[in-house]
Amino acid sequence: MNKLAFVIPYYKIDFFEETLQSLEEQTNKNFSVYIGNDNSPNDPIDIIEKYSSLNITYKAFETNLGTKDLEGQWIRCIDLSKDEEWICILGDDDCPKKNFVEEFYKTLPVVDEKNINVIKTAITSIDANSKLRGADLIHPEYDTSINTFWRDRNNQTHTSISENIFRRSSYEKIGFRGFPLAWGTPLVAWIDYSEGGLIYGLNSTQMCVRSSTINLTRVDSFKDQKQVGEAMVYEIIFSDYHDKFSDPQRLFLIKKYHAVLHYYQLKNKLSSSIFKLYSKYGGIKGQLFYILRELKWKFTK
Repeated sequence: MNKLAFVIPYYKIDFFEETLQSLEEQTNKNFSVYIGNDNSPNDPIDIIEKYSSLNITYKAFETNLGTKDLEGQWIRCIDLSKDEEWICILGDDDCPKKNFVEEFYKTLPVVDEKNINVIKTAITSIDANSKLRGADLIHPEYDTSINTFWRDRNNQTHTSISENIFRRSSYEKIGFRGFPLAWGTPLVAWIDYSEGGLIYGLNSTQMCVRSSTINLTRVDSFKDQKQVGEAMVYEIIFSDYHDKFSDPQRLFLIKKYHAVLHYYQLKNKLSSSIFKLYSKYGGIKGQLFYILRELKWKFTK
C-alpha cells in the first residue's frame, strides 16, 4: 500500500530535473508525486514527461501565490494529493538520497507504535553544483519537538521543510499557522503536529537541501516579511507552549523575542507585552534586565 506523498510546490526550473531524477532513483518506488506549478515563467512539462515512470499528478495554477502566501501554495499543492498517510513537502531544488523512501518504510512500525506524527531525516547541504557543503546534520533518534525547537534557537540544529515527513491526519487537524513566506512554519508545525511530544530522527538516509543564490532564504527583498515571521514564532511559543519550557529557557527566549521586536520595530504589531513576560518569568531581575536593555538601546541609537 502506498503511504507516502511527495508534494512539490514548483516555481524554479534550475534544479527541478535533479529533484525528479532523485525520485526516479529511489530504491523503493512505493510513493506518489504531486506537482503544483505556481504560475512559473518556466514550463516544466517537458521535464515531467521525461519521468513518466513516476506516479505524477501535475497541475499548473493560473495565479502565482508563493511570493505572497507560500503557505497557501503549499496547501493547494497538498490538496492535489489523495489519501496517502504521510506527506513530504519537497522543494523544487532538493533531492532525497536513493534510500529515502526505503528507510521511511522501515521506520513505520516503531513510529506507529509510539504514535509519532513527524519524522525528521538527516540533512546534507549541497550547493548550486550539487557538491556537498559540509558534514550531515543528524538528529537524536527520539527527541521532543520542544527540545528540537530549543536546539534550533541555540544554533545546535536546523529546521526546514523538505527533510520532514508528517502524518496527514495531524496536518488536517491543525494545518499551518499563516506565517508570511512560511517563515517559521516548519518550526511551529512540528510542535503543533506532535503536541510538543516525540519526533523521530531518521539518520540512515538524508535529504539533500540546496543552498544557492536563488533560494528564498537568500533573497533580501523579503527581509521585512521574514522578520515578522520570526517574531510570530515567539508569539506562538509564549501563547501556546510556554509551559513546556523551564523558567531559564523562557527567559532566554524572551530575550531573543525582545531583540527581534526591537531591531525590527515590531513592538506595535504583536499583542504580547515583553515587560509582562519578563515580569512573569524573570521576576524583579527580569524587569531590571528589560529596563536596562531598553535604556542601552535608547542611548546607542
